Amino acid sequence: MKHLLLLVAVALSPCLRADQYSLITPTIITIQDNVERMILDYSTSDELGLNQMRAPVGWTEPIVALGYELRGIVIGGTLGLEFKDETVTFEQNEGFIIPINTQVRIYNAGEGPLHLVEVLRPGHKEALVKQYGSFE
Repeated sequence: MKHLLLLVAVALSPCLRADQYSLITPTIITIQDNVERMILDYSTSDELGLNQMRAPVGWTEPIVALGYELRGIVIGGTLGLEFKDETVTFEQNEGFIIPINTQVRIYNAGEGPLHLVEVLRPGHKEALVKQYGSFE
């Protein structure tokens, strides 16, 4: 996986010379939602976040509106996105986009662990996340 992330970083900047890139060691973040999940944060600036997220069966976030765009790829498992008027799921090798400030509940919709690679623009900051008790 670390080679994939290095490849993504190099592909996003095709004009890099060998002396302009380096190995990124992630910060490991453990988050307690309804169950514990893990994020490997490969971000190197506030403008762009790059995460690998792993969540067990049954994991769900509360309803949130993110002050950043979230794009990602499902590496394993099934991702569920619940919006006010619909719920959609994404399977392995499918990409997704959550537009900035969209109310959504993100959860593991599958029978096994969920594994995502996420790109955030701008990068994650707690001040950019608003939690809601319902979609109303």
